[in-house]
Amino acid sequence: MKSLAEYLDLAAVAHGHLCAGQVLGVRLAMLGLRELGIDDPITERKRLVTYVEIDRCVTDAVALVANCRLGKRALKFRDWGKVAATFVDLKTGRAVRIAAKESSKQAAREMFPDMEKEVGQPESLRTALR
Repeated sequence: MKSLAEYLDLAAVAHGHLCAGQVLGVRLAMLGLRELGIDDPITERKRLVTYVEIDRCVTDAVALVANCRLGKRALKFRDWGKVAATFVDLKTGRAVRIAAKESSKQAAREMFPDMEKEVGQPESLRTALR
């Protein structure tokens, strides 16, 4: 699996900019894959199906990291308005749902109170839990 920094660079290119949703999506997907023991989602593409619960920036980053696409039938969208994704390992039958806490927005503001939201949120998510 690539590093957080590598995925963030790829996410910025794929999405057009780096925002809090991109950082959060990269982190959600990296955690989900790690929990399932999937180290290389590119070579194990047919092993994983991912369900996303929101049609926002997060989804682009999840799709990038998990190497899943709607057109390949490996990405499923359920409009439940939650910043969450469920990663299903078809080989083992295991699944894990990773969701962001609502409190994460406030925590981000508190980490960088002097920064504008568009800068502070991505930076707090990027530096948290290093």
